[in-house]
Amino acid sequence: MGDKMQWGHMLVRPDFPDVIDTVSRMPTSESAILFIRDTLGFDHVTYQLALSRPRNAPFIRSSYPAQWISTYLLRGYVDVDPIVKKAFSSTQPFAWHELKLSPSELEFMADARSHGVGDKGYTIPITDRFSRRAALTLATSTTIEDLTAFIASSATSLAQIAHIVHHKALQEFSPDASAQAPVLAPREAECLLWTARGKEAKAIAAILNLSEYTVRSYLRTARQKLECKTLSQAVAKAIQREIINP
Repeated sequence: MGDKMQWGHMLVRPDFPDVIDTVSRMPTSESAILFIRDTLGFDHVTYQLALSRPRNAPFIRSSYPAQWISTYLLRGYVDVDPIVKKAFSSTQPFAWHELKLSPSELEFMADARSHGVGDKGYTIPITDRFSRRAALTLATSTTIEDLTAFIASSATSLAQIAHIVHHKALQEFSPDASAQAPVLAPREAECLLWTARGKEAKAIAAILNLSEYTVRSYLRTARQKLECKTLSQAVAKAIQREIINP
């Protein structure tokens, strides 16, 4: 992994069709990440796949310094990291400065900065057609104004790039993963996720701004696709197959 540190520079707006083509031809997800970092002018780029397996060994590809990755894993920061929390509970991209942080999360961010991680960033949650969750995060130390302008002009292209990196990472993590996972629609997986977190259909409806009838319909079709008789069985199977990560 690269240990590149750049501070205070402006982000680069390249010819995105060429960038997307080059990223798609990169041999690995890690080489793609390093290319994205260097081409767009970010300090660091990270891809993380949501897993239901032990949290001390997440699937990560990153240009962060090795010392920070080691610290992140040893201190169990995956349970504190506000960027990861938001990325795996949301479907919309977000800038870090939009988040309201708790005291423990502010301490985490301060530790990240002390390890050379950019103090601002943009994260793109990824949900593929098999309802697997991941995120591509772009860290920077440029101004909020520069980052905001960059996002406004580049969001669609960045989303395409994120899905290309996701596909490469899945091939490295599990080449036959796409053949193992049932196809759940994003809303079906989302309703199942909130069920796994202990929410009833009425509460899920309020959280997702849907009708209770619609939530129950999503849960029913998710259960049927997973070939389960009960919702509890469907939740357990979805977690086991890494379709959701409560």
